[in-house]
Amino acid sequence: MKLLISGEGPRDLGACNNAQGQCTGDDFNRGPMAVWLARLWEALLNYNLLDFPDVVVYVSENALAAKAKSSGRRMQSLRGKKQAAETGLYFTNAQHLGLMAKQVAADYAEPVMAVLFRDADGTRSAPGQMWQAKWESMLNGFAAAAFEFGLPMLPKPKSEAWLLCAGQTAQHSHAGLEDISGNDNSPNSAKRQWDAFMDSPQTAAQEAEWCAIHPGDWQNLLTMPSFKAFYDRFHAVGKAILHPGQAAA
Repeated sequence: MKLLISGEGPRDLGACNNAQGQCTGDDFNRGPMAVWLARLWEALLNYNLLDFPDVVVYVSENALAAKAKSSGRRMQSLRGKKQAAETGLYFTNAQHLGLMAKQVAADYAEPVMAVLFRDADGTRSAPGQMWQAKWESMLNGFAAAAFEFGLPMLPKPKSEAWLLCAGQTAQHSHAGLEDISGNDNSPNSAKRQWDAFMDSPQTAAQEAEWCAIHPGDWQNLLTMPSFKAFYDRFHAVGKAILHPGQAAA
């Protein structure tokens, strides 16, 4: 199987180091969220997909947008005119990543999981229904591409909140971390709290190394609704890939 992943930058799923918008193998620098994705797969496969570099294909946010623009394919929303303008880009990104995944699957005659990472809220605290609308837009985008193995990865407000949760040792609900600001300029933003937790700003490589061993288990993260949605969808898609005929929910 292969992973086709698209993120926003080096500190989530990773980045290309070849000055290109798409890469694999040694041209891909794994990010912390890619490490977590590989750990989840390792629990199912008993081996780490990142040990086989050609399995992972990374597409940058800009490259995905360029492919969508050049394709000329008209966006067809399953939600029609009611689709919120704020979520249209999430739909389009998922749709075109799904189309790319179908082509990769055809080229290599292997199943492909497509993972679309986007921070839910980078500027201000958004109501829960906005996160839900963005999540559903991603799922609808994959569906519009007729691609069943699509996986949204949508932290609320952003990945630093997930990282903060992963560093907690107390076993209780950490859902409140989803309510902190996603605006990096805020005094108590998720990023500032994460930097303080680690005693200094971290590079993508440092965060990826940290995520290789943190968290020890997923229990605290599963108290965060945005992570649980990702986790549950991952296992639904993973089951469908490993056991053909059992479509992802």
